[in-house]
Amino acid sequence: MKKVHFVVNPKAGKGKSKISEEYLLRFFNKYNYKIVVKYSNYKGHAKFLAKESVVEKADIIVACGGDGTINEVASAIVNSHIILGIVPIGSGNGLASNLNIPNDTNKAIALIKKNKTSRIDIGKVNDSYFFSNMGIGFDAAVINSYHLGNRHQLLGYLKSTVKTFFNFKPLQDITLELAGKTKNINPFLFFISNSNMLGYNVSLTRKASLQDGLLDIVLIEHANKLKILWFAFLLFIGQSQIIKGLTYKQVKTLKLHCKNGSYKWLIQQDGEPLVVEKNEIDVEVLPNALEVLV
Repeated sequence: MKKVHFVVNPKAGKGKSKISEEYLLRFFNKYNYKIVVKYSNYKGHAKFLAKESVVEKADIIVACGGDGTINEVASAIVNSHIILGIVPIGSGNGLASNLNIPNDTNKAIALIKKNKTSRIDIGKVNDSYFFSNMGIGFDAAVINSYHLGNRHQLLGYLKSTVKTFFNFKPLQDITLELAGKTKNINPFLFFISNSNMLGYNVSLTRKASLQDGLLDIVLIEHANKLKILWFAFLLFIGQSQIIKGLTYKQVKTLKLHCKNGSYKWLIQQDGEPLVVEKNEIDVEVLPNALEVLV
């Protein structure tokens, strides 16, 4: 009998999720599957519930929510024999889109029964993981504004982008160590991606792959207000690659360092804001570290 545990974020998708044990038993017969449904109640709870399911020897743990929920659940099963399933009911659903997992709940659950899996790379930043992307600079500020405003869906991101536009200042005195070379940067945007999709069919890194053993980085420096507007427009029409002054590289590791030892980095990981109180950020790719249903 296969043990399939569902970790559900009840607030995802404007709280309209229909996932319950009764609903799931329409898809999984009780003779071949043992279904367990758990609901997260606060930030970090999904990771706790997933770790609990690991102890309970689940075969598959399904993250039901957006990229933040997926991050928490997947972080609990990195480099393990447990398979990650995804039912995307969040806002952007970038990782699910990259894996061709449909937004329709019934169709996403049908994929779980087909049991087709693939191993994917993941990113690691200091002691935590990201599965789609991370960033410092403008995107992190937008994500932070989005969460502080308790906004939802694409309109919320657009409002947060406009608000950040008037307040954001490029970071200063950051040192980048990359491929054995050191460079001082003042980033408007420093984006590191494992997948080719941000969500809403928006992408900064269309060349990125979940299975190439590389992370794709985008660096934009010294942006004035006009350039920010132009950047936002090109991003939403899928033409960000033509921005002048954009640096695009593929790497396995990198390090960011700030001369101020008490520096607090505001970063975003898979669409969730995070403050890192260290003067250094180490980033690396972990090849084939997660098995996921696709």
